[in-house]
Parts: sequence; structure tokens; C-alpha cells
Amino acid sequence: MFADIVYKTGHEYVQTYQDIQVGFLVSIPCLIGFIMAIIGIRGCYKIPSLNSPFGYLIRCQLCSQIVASSNSGLFYFFGVLLDFKFIINNSQISGLLATTLIPLIMGLHFLISINRFLAISLPLYYNVIFKVQCRRFYVSVCCIVPIIYTPLFTWYYDCGYKFYHYGWVFSFIISDTCGTKFEVLLRGVQSVMTNLILLLDFGTFLMLVCFGKRVLKTKSAEVRKREVNFGQQVVIQGIVSVIYGVFYSFAYKWIPGDTPETWKIFWTSSFIANLLHIFSTGVIFVFNTEFSKWLRGGDRKQSSPISVITTVV
Repeated sequence: MFADIVYKTGHEYVQTYQDIQVGFLVSIPCLIGFIMAIIGIRGCYKIPSLNSPFGYLIRCQLCSQIVASSNSGLFYFFGVLLDFKFIINNSQISGLLATTLIPLIMGLHFLISINRFLAISLPLYYNVIFKVQCRRFYVSVCCIVPIIYTPLFTWYYDCGYKFYHYGWVFSFIISDTCGTKFEVLLRGVQSVMTNLILLLDFGTFLMLVCFGKRVLKTKSAEVRKREVNFGQQVVIQGIVSVIYGVFYSFAYKWIPGDTPETWKIFWTSSFIANLLHIFSTGVIFVFNTEFSKWLRGGDRKQSSPISVITTVV
């Protein structure tokens, strides 16, 4: 998106006051997102209804958010803030981890979306499809494939993802052997996964609106209410992802013309991308009724063994 702009710079990096501002502006939301994700994982263990396949997937998603926020804000941009030259000059390391995490996180989001869709559309088969061994296999595939494939791809074609001082943004490195292969691959994966997630979330929304009572009639009133709440949470997460995608793609043109070009790039790329660490977990905190209640210090009594077994099997 910004390749034609960021490649204008070729001079050696020298820290300025603006770089300190950038490091601070990215590190703070990453730190907040990091803390929120840890609280979220604790909540998944403490809230009985999240002792379930859905809770397991949420925990995995939050773990990936912890790694992502640590890599970006607590490691790289914190290095920019403190002018750690080694970190800045070797930005391709953070770039490689970031590009590995993108398909991993999207894969986990896809699992969460399909989990809610099947819970509502195929409640009788849900426990079989998402039994312990199956869900561990799904998550393993989502993690192992990008962890192995992305580094091998970047090594074989001499590709990379590097920090550019002009605009304070990570962008693809163009080489003779790589060209745009890496960019096309990553954006292709994002496009496919995003469309699949949106399709599933839209299907979940339709199920909730049109057939919610009918498809969940085999479950108790309490379980139906919980499934609807979980489904709504996933739909809201999908909406947040769409808003982020629109902002990332078009907001550069919306910023007033007198804003320096470097800051236009920063606000609509590095900053908004890392602000998503807060929103991703914030959706769970705000739109999951039981999570909100737990955070407010509401009823934290353990469910009876029967109800817990029902959600875990």
C-alpha cells in the first residue's frame, strides 16, 4: 500500500523527537493490549461457561495477541523509543515474526467463527466436531503451517518485511528473486481468510436473527442464551475487523492535506494496526455478558459439575 512512498528514504536512521513520539504512541496501546489479553486468559479459566471449546479457542487467540503485541510494541517500537540501534537495524527479525503471526491469528479467528457457526447451525454434532483432540489438531495446524512455511518462503526467495523510518511503517522488501511474491502471498491469505470469516459471521448473524430459537431448541434456556451471546460476540469481532480493514485501506486519503505525509502513513498503518490489540480483546470484555460481569466482580460462583461437563464434552 505504501511501498511507493516508503522507498523514498535511503538514508541511515538517526533518532529524532518524532521517533520518540512514535515509539511511545505504539508501545502504550501494545502494553495495554498485552495486559488486557492476560486478564482475558485468566477470565477464560475463571468463568465456568468458558471451560468449553469456544473458551479454548479464545484463550489461543489471546495468546497470539500477547505474542503480537510483545513483538511490535514491547520489543520493536519500544526499541525505537529508547533508540536501540541493534533492534532498529535488524527490523527484519520483528518483521518476520509479524508476517508469521498474521496468518496464524487469522486462522484462529477463522476457527472461532466456524465454532460459533456450527454451534448454532449443527448443535447436535458440535461436540463431536470440536472435541478435545479435534480442536487441538485445528489449532496446531493454524500455528504450525505459518511458523514453518513463512520463514522457508522468505529464505528461499530472499524476501522480507522491514521497518522504514519514513512513515514509521513496516513494508515488504523488494528484491530480484522475491519481487512482489511475498506481498501477494500475504495479502492473498489475508483476503481469503477475511472473506471466509465474514461469510461465516454473516451466516451466524442470519442464524441468530432468523432461526436462533429453532436451531437451539434442543438446549436449555441458559445454554441457548449463552450460545447467542457468544455468537453476538463473534459477529461484533467481525464488524471490528471490517472497520479496521476499511480504515487501513482508505483513511490515508481522509486525513487533512496539511498533515505531514510521514504522520499520515503512521496513523493509518503502524498505529491503527497496533491499536487493534486493544479492540480485539475489548470486544470480548464489552460484548460478552459473562465476561463483563466477571470483570465487574459479579457472581463468580462455580457452576455445578453437571453444567460444567455439559459445556466441556
